[in-house]
Amino acid sequence: MNKKFVTHDELKISQLETQNKLIQLDNKTDTKFSELSSKIDSKFNILDNKIDNFEKNIPIIIENALYKEREYQQNQQKENRRFFWGTIIIGGISAVAAIISIIVSFH
Repeated sequence: MNKKFVTHDELKISQLETQNKLIQLDNKTDTKFSELSSKIDSKFNILDNKIDNFEKNIPIIIENALYKEREYQQNQQKENRRFFWGTIIIGGISAVAAIISIIVSFH
């Protein structure tokens, strides 16, 4: 028998086999797409949850930042008061010392 030619039965069998393989391949492709779609959906759900949690945490983050800034401002005010009163006291002592030295030098 020459291999260049096939019978009608062999051709039908070959066509059926090819069709079955295509159906199997199509089913596998559908399954893979379905799995991929569910994976993508789950990843988006995870991302949505993270975004929702981040949105819930934003006010807390802002509140903490404002609290730290308020503490920093209060500490700066304390330092400014200390500097001011220190300057006043040292200036007053210097003025008193100058007055005393003037009084002592005239007597």
